[in-house]
Amino acid sequence: MAERLNGYRILILEAREEAQFSKLLTDQGADVLQCPMFAINDPPDPAAAVAWIRGAIAQPFDDLVLMTGEGLRRLMKAARRLDVEADFIGSLGKARKFSRGPKPGRALREIGLEAQSTTEKPTTEGVIEMLSRVDLKGHRVGVQLYPD
Repeated sequence: MAERLNGYRILILEAREEAQFSKLLTDQGADVLQCPMFAINDPPDPAAAVAWIRGAIAQPFDDLVLMTGEGLRRLMKAARRLDVEADFIGSLGKARKFSRGPKPGRALREIGLEAQSTTEKPTTEGVIEMLSRVDLKGHRVGVQLYPD
């Protein structure tokens, strides 16, 4: 049964879980070519991210909405380059954190923080639904958005 894909060449275009999927297919005898359709890069001009980080440190958010784990990791990378990583983590720790699904939650745990609330559906609509049940009146809310 482990050889049932012998003679097949399979092209994997998706980047999520690519290595695990490739291994499963290889274990079944397939010749696997991995070809992700996209790459995640830092923005060519980091000014907006730097300003966001510095603003979050200077005046911590009451609430923070994280849309992607990768986005938080990129912000952390920028904070390290600015030599303000500890200050940035400290400021994020003061906020009530909302996560758009499990991936931003994992990224938070990597820096020793936890989301107080995670969407049931990891979509923008799920975030809107989650936040509609929370009183944000008078709060300073930070939102980690998708890049342009």
